[in-house]
Amino acid sequence: MMTANETEALLCAGGCGYYGNREKNNLCSLCYKQSVLEQQSAAPLRFELETPPTSSPVAAEEPVGKRRCGICKRKVGVLGFKCRCGHMFCGSHRYPEEHSCPFDYKQSGRVALATQLPLTRADKLQRF
Repeated sequence: MMTANETEALLCAGGCGYYGNREKNNLCSLCYKQSVLEQQSAAPLRFELETPPTSSPVAAEEPVGKRRCGICKRKVGVLGFKCRCGHMFCGSHRYPEEHSCPFDYKQSGRVALATQLPLTRADKLQRF
């Protein structure tokens, strides 16, 4: 059961004129939020600075604002096709045969199959 002291209205300890709460150190909700934010900002923040990824030569060639085909230099806009070699191409140069793509599709397919399919071999049969 609550006593008279627990239900007694106390003015905020922050001096703002609102009524405080015993659970919040006799602070009103506004002063309590402010004190919590001050405590968090006073605590030293330990963030690990992430090193930005090194820019590839393709990113250095292509400005962010201009997206052009790597062969005919036509503006591709949003419809540009990004190849696995890292360049952007228009609709007519999007195929690897059209732009002499240096990416080795055969080897990448072999690597993908090797990682996806486990090697299974049966035990050698014993002849009688």
